[in-house]
Amino acid sequence: MNYIFCAKTHIQKGVKQQHGAVVRPPNSPFGRNCNFERAGQYALNSKESAFTLVELIVAVSLASIIIFITVTLFNQASTVFSEADACNEVYQNARSVFDIMKRDISGSTLNANNELFKSFDNIDSNDYLTISAKGGSDILTLLSCTPNNAGKPVALITYFLTTTNILKKAEITLDNTINADMSSFDPDTATGSELGFNIETLQFKYLDRDGTWKNSWDSITKRYLPDAIEVTMTISDMRNRYSRKFTRIHSIP
Repeated sequence: MNYIFCAKTHIQKGVKQQHGAVVRPPNSPFGRNCNFERAGQYALNSKESAFTLVELIVAVSLASIIIFITVTLFNQASTVFSEADACNEVYQNARSVFDIMKRDISGSTLNANNELFKSFDNIDSNDYLTISAKGGSDILTLLSCTPNNAGKPVALITYFLTTTNILKKAEITLDNTINADMSSFDPDTATGSELGFNIETLQFKYLDRDGTWKNSWDSITKRYLPDAIEVTMTISDMRNRYSRKFTRIHSIP
């Protein structure tokens, strides 16, 4: 190295030096008037202002924890919202179905021959291919004098569950009185309506006069109506996120 540091001004080896400063020779790569003390202080200050490896690790760890907590809370909130939405959908579906069935069942009646109230328990789907009824479910046919879609005085109503888990209501209306024979009802004139969707099971039970519940009922054999009907359905939402079994008892006046 071709320079020396000196407190006083003097010349040595062809290099001029002053108090507190070092001057490089003209051929120095640092230039003629480079101040090495200031350069050293700048380098020192730059070093002190940077992050250490430990600080970076701590910062990244804290950021990861915050992101993880945020994502977890978001997922939990989304799950709760999805479950609430599915539950609300199922309850609305059940409520609308039971309201219609309650109205029809409460208006149940018999004709003069004690006809038109008959149930079919735990059916075989092969016996009902025409209506695509679901195997293992129940079918209920009843005569109701409550208001119907056609505005007729009486309607023959059948409830059944399809293989696609849709609860359907088939309705045949007449201009005659409730004493019309069963042969008066033409099945070809039946109008169908969909009462509920995603209904997996449908069962009926019938309360006899002795207080016992029956799995099936035939008014021609019994010659009277049951005191009440217990309706049990398993309903889920459209995306199969939530499912619940509902049971309602509808009395017959």
